[in-house]
Amino acid sequence: MLDVGSGGTPYPRSDVLLDRLTGEEHRCGDSMLIDRPAVFGDAQKMPFKDKSFDFIVASHILEHMADPERFIKELQRVGKAGYIETPNAIFERFIPYDIHCLEVMSVDGVLHIHKKSRPMEDPFLGGLAFLERDAKWKGLFFERLDMFHVRLFWDNEIKYKIHNPEVSCEWIESINEESAVGEAKDSYLAKEGGWRKFGLSILNRWYAIGRARRLKNFDLRSILCCPECRGDLLEQEKQLKCVSCNVVYPVDPMPDFTAR
Repeated sequence: MLDVGSGGTPYPRSDVLLDRLTGEEHRCGDSMLIDRPAVFGDAQKMPFKDKSFDFIVASHILEHMADPERFIKELQRVGKAGYIETPNAIFERFIPYDIHCLEVMSVDGVLHIHKKSRPMEDPFLGGLAFLERDAKWKGLFFERLDMFHVRLFWDNEIKYKIHNPEVSCEWIESINEESAVGEAKDSYLAKEGGWRKFGLSILNRWYAIGRARRLKNFDLRSILCCPECRGDLLEQEKQLKCVSCNVVYPVDPMPDFTAR
């Protein structure tokens, strides 16, 4: 199982992590967690061979993608099935985030995607901040999170429609570039205390034991490929070199396909 855009709280059952940013800016002050096989790379051109994973979790990452079609095609190429979760378009109009470049709705199993031309697409609703000021709306939001989020399971195919493909979301890349550097962590328990930390430590150990069994004979390098041409990679000292296009990627200690 792959967790794409895993961030500071990856899905506990996931076996492999993929992210391109380690810092706190896109994670509500929570830096990336690396406690299992991890790879640095762009989710719009993943460094994995076709159908490498049985299942892919893509939670709160689609809305960050400047090229949603490319990202969705990569999910289908690399995985056999998966789960996508995003804030929906209603959430985005009420609480706009400048790090989100898409508005998404799910209707009859189809993802309907609207590309944002700027961080705040609706300055009237977005500027009121009434979810913070109105207790009834705030209560509804936290009691009925399903009304404000897209949650889609897919098998083999992701059905989607981009309603305004002519709009460019490249403005998000300047934000990504400014957020690219940060410190990763090796445990998500650092900010917890008391009984909660004790309970989480037991849960984390339980998942870690299961993961160790599943990955006993797993070699991460066996599923990696060049994200540029999908060629095979030759392992050298602290490097992976593509045998097709000769691009070299560092390994220190995780494979890093964001730096060349």
